Amino acid sequence: MKITEINPYALFDRFPSHREIIKHLYKRDKTFQTLCSDYQKCSKALHYWKKSDVREASQRREEYEALLSELESEILLILNNDNNNNTNEVHKH
Repeated sequence: MKITEINPYALFDRFPSHREIIKHLYKRDKTFQTLCSDYQKCSKALHYWKKSDVREASQRREEYEALLSELESEILLILNNDNNNNTNEVHKH
């Protein structure tokens, strides 16, 4: 996947209430960009395996569902942490 194909928009459907934070983090945080890339790749792979009827498809679906869940948890932790930091900054002023 080319870097130009990776964007934070894949997360908008999953975390609609965090759109602005996602955009903000994506612009300034390389680690978050990597998580977006991983999420997008994992989501595409899961979609592929859900449509597949080969013998190992069921196992691959389970693996990618678990990985996607882990990525979502990590992303949500970052989103909530960033949101709390921004809220605290606003209240300090």
